Amino acid sequence: MKHLLTLMACVWVSMLTASVVTYRPDDQTVFPNPERGFTDQLGGEVALTDTKNHVVQTEEEWFWDEDDENYADRRNQSLVMLMYYLKNYKTKDLSASLLQGFDEDMQILRNHGFKCVLRFAYDWSSNNDASLQWVQRHAGQLKPYLAKNADVIYVLETGFVGQWGEWYYSTNFGNETQQLNANRRAVIDTMAGVCPKDRFLLVRYPLIKTQYIGDERALTSAQAFSGTTRARIGHHNDAFLAEWGNDGTYGRDGDGLDDDPVLRQYIATETLYVPNGGETNVENSGLANTVSQHDTTIAELSRYHWSFCGAQYSEKVTDKWRSNGTFTEMERRLGYRFQLVSATLPEQAAAGGEMPVALSVVNKGFAPMYNERPVYLVLKNGTQRYSLLLHADPRRWTAEAGTITVRDTLSLPGTIAEGTYRMYLHLPDAYASLAGDPRYAVRFANEDVWDAETGMNDLGADIVVSRGVSEGLDLHRTVPDRAQKIIRDGRVLISRGGKVYTVLGTQE
Repeated sequence: MKHLLTLMACVWVSMLTASVVTYRPDDQTVFPNPERGFTDQLGGEVALTDTKNHVVQTEEEWFWDEDDENYADRRNQSLVMLMYYLKNYKTKDLSASLLQGFDEDMQILRNHGFKCVLRFAYDWSSNNDASLQWVQRHAGQLKPYLAKNADVIYVLETGFVGQWGEWYYSTNFGNETQQLNANRRAVIDTMAGVCPKDRFLLVRYPLIKTQYIGDERALTSAQAFSGTTRARIGHHNDAFLAEWGNDGTYGRDGDGLDDDPVLRQYIATETLYVPNGGETNVENSGLANTVSQHDTTIAELSRYHWSFCGAQYSEKVTDKWRSNGTFTEMERRLGYRFQLVSATLPEQAAAGGEMPVALSVVNKGFAPMYNERPVYLVLKNGTQRYSLLLHADPRRWTAEAGTITVRDTLSLPGTIAEGTYRMYLHLPDAYASLAGDPRYAVRFANEDVWDAETGMNDLGADIVVSRGVSEGLDLHRTVPDRAQKIIRDGRVLISRGGKVYTVLGTQE
């Protein structure tokens, strides 16, 4: 008996049992989530100057005004499209005040919980862009500002070349829209160098990337998210649903009239690992009636994994989407839409011990998540909160993968206080500047899980964390032939009678 009391005084034991929680899906509610969804363009077609040096600030008041007639759409958005027109700087440096205005615009996005799809261009009304030398000069000036504000940049579009920066009609870079030439290649080289390393650079035509990389092999799972140039270049399509292969988006011959099925399949595969988005430019009412049909639109968005789309242009199509229910489904499904299926979670654990967990999720969205993001299991008890990092990569949670199960064994800190903790799933932004802001955390599409105040998803389960020996556990009676081994090894997990015992400590 004396030996048993000594053993119990020196050994820390906690008995673990697990509970299985299932979650009710929410396939109807529309809500914002970071880095996905509809976009409105701020800035319009305005040439910036040293004094008119903002795109966001000049439109801030109405865009986030709840009394504005179009606010009902925007309240479910987390992205804006920003166009910086540098028409007045084609042959001179960007001014300090212009760069400061960009900085201030990015801070306004942070203030409102938004990120941006970002593009720089010279002109919207003509093909009169700047020379390669000035593009490179301006990109170099922008580089530190892009790095400083990478937290609120979702993607950077290559831009600069041609009307609207869309790599179409161009004075300085040739008019072959899909074909790569030496100057266009140099622009991609430059922009790949100034784009923050953890952000994607989007090109306008798939043929531009294949010619730049040198082959038409789509990214593989093994190559994805590796940081190589191939893995960092994504796509944007500003002629979604238009005729002739989306106005040459999927073309090869440069006249904008062909539609290559090989390039379509290339984009369908590539966009499992790199972003794709854009807008529709259909202005023909008859064509709009055809291409804006719900099934046609949803099939295209799903196959090519769209994560963002212009909410306004062209109204010939977007108004049809609003009238036939497509718009609402797009609000729900553009980008990712993660949904909890079930979780197996421990009911008890010991401070300093281990807790095995399993979480099953599905993605009901059109696209994966593309930018890196941590996944935490959080234990919360009043003001006490412990975040345990899971070995999980939500960029791999694709719709095509079906049900994804994350299994991990987490180590509790030895200093965790005793008590009953609620468990949550938390996917905050990867940047420290945004990690504490719940507007930048991921909400799961389930009933009764979202906590808007904390930005966490309630897993509907509690865990009791304790210190010392669990009541009523006699080591010699429960595991008589292994008690000494448990003490020698320090911490061993033993399964007996359907229960798991964690034994910590050593014999003195």
